Amino acid sequence: MEKSKAGNIRDTVIKIIQAVLCTAYVMFMSVQVIGIYSSGSAAQADDPKAQIYTQDIAADAVIKGLPLLILSAAVTITAAVLGVRNRNKPFNDPVIKRDIVTSGIKTPTAEMLAERSKQKRLHTAGRICFAAAMVPIILYMTNASHFDRSDTQGLESVIGDMVMFILPWTIIGVGELAVSYTLIDKSVKKEIELAADCERNAGTSKTEVKRPKAVIIVRCAALAVSALLIISGISNGGANAVLSKAITICTECIGLG
Repeated sequence: MEKSKAGNIRDTVIKIIQAVLCTAYVMFMSVQVIGIYSSGSAAQADDPKAQIYTQDIAADAVIKGLPLLILSAAVTITAAVLGVRNRNKPFNDPVIKRDIVTSGIKTPTAEMLAERSKQKRLHTAGRICFAAAMVPIILYMTNASHFDRSDTQGLESVIGDMVMFILPWTIIGVGELAVSYTLIDKSVKKEIELAADCERNAGTSKTEVKRPKAVIIVRCAALAVSALLIISGISNGGANAVLSKAITICTECIGLG
């Protein structure tokens, strides 16, 4: 269903606000990281044992950026509730093609309904698997002991351990999403083919129904005319002429049907 002009303007405004908030948050956190590194480097120049990044300094930077992050999350939730979507999807998008092809079908076939149900299950399964792959990452990031550094362990070692733990789980999660969306795309294309077959079969059945009705109408009209001619001929006393006309009309009726 097409949105009104006011609805489109509202969606555009929400998208602009979200883009501005995301950009502002990234810029703010980048400035915080650069500032921490600059002040930490200056402190290390005076004291080689001084640490640049600590949990307290990092937590302070994150807390400062929380208002922007919360506001951005609120706008995202609002957009989801209002159904804000990208209106400029490419026409060759399989989902758009499917919606266009199936829009004219009042009664989908069992195969079409099965494919649509399969797409929903794959979509749900993909998201659940991705969320499950993110759980170990969240547990790792929330465990402070993974970020405690000894005197012999530098920041590079901590970051290296974190990346080596996060990267495999991220690849698994993204891989699961890729597999699910590949299967969804395949199912959507199959549904499009089934919908096209359904429309062709519907057109054929309509034609087959109309043709017998037309033939029946012609037959009834021919029989009615022949009956009138027979009655008229008998009333006028021309039995031979009536018989000849009746034979001709009956022959034509046989030829029609």
